[in-house]
Amino acid sequence: MKKIVIGDIVSRAWDLAVKHWPLFVLLSIFNSILSNFLVDVDTDSLMEAASLGDNAALMEAYATAISFNPVKGIIAALLIVYLGYVLLNLYVNAYKNGRPYESLSEAFKVDFNQLAIFFCVELCYGIIVGIGTCLCILPGIWIGVRLWYAPLLAATQGASFTEAFKRSWEITRGTFWDLFLMGLTMVGIALLGVCACFVGVFFAEVVTEFMFIVSFFVLNACDEPTGDYVEVE
Repeated sequence: MKKIVIGDIVSRAWDLAVKHWPLFVLLSIFNSILSNFLVDVDTDSLMEAASLGDNAALMEAYATAISFNPVKGIIAALLIVYLGYVLLNLYVNAYKNGRPYESLSEAFKVDFNQLAIFFCVELCYGIIVGIGTCLCILPGIWIGVRLWYAPLLAATQGASFTEAFKRSWEITRGTFWDLFLMGLTMVGIALLGVCACFVGVFFAEVVTEFMFIVSFFVLNACDEPTGDYVEVE
């Protein structure tokens, strides 16, 4: 098992992002649009309450301005899960083969059994990390790092539900601090993206996603892609 060298991970992720950013930025924007359909927010009411400078009124506005439409919310959630599955496979293909897909029709095909496993892994990962964070922040962070790669394993490596968590636990053994620092670096890159206006946010997301993918293959000691990922056009 290899160790994480953050500078190397960032450099390689940057090269990949520069080469493949148009597709991934477009899909990230679409994913962001879908997220807005999960809940309905009355922004006018919130802005009006915020302008009053009354915290009690603002909290009351939050309670009434945010609503959930079951049909729209469920459809949006399912599409987000599907797109998350597709995106992880596209990122892995871009890293390993030098291109995200062979054809567009193939890019969006999914194994629905594996998609269901991915959904369950994502859901359980969120619940486990959430419980750990509620008990005390540090256990949530530790568990989150140790199980970080479980959804990736389910989406791209054909892992079963239990295998995804087990393999992530094994992959991250002895690397907590390396991955924790890498996570902080990803947060820093995301903040820089916010400072770089609208498109910068999504480009930063592409860089951090490639950092996630590259680190996974480095830790698996199988980090040599078959495509020429360093050749930036």
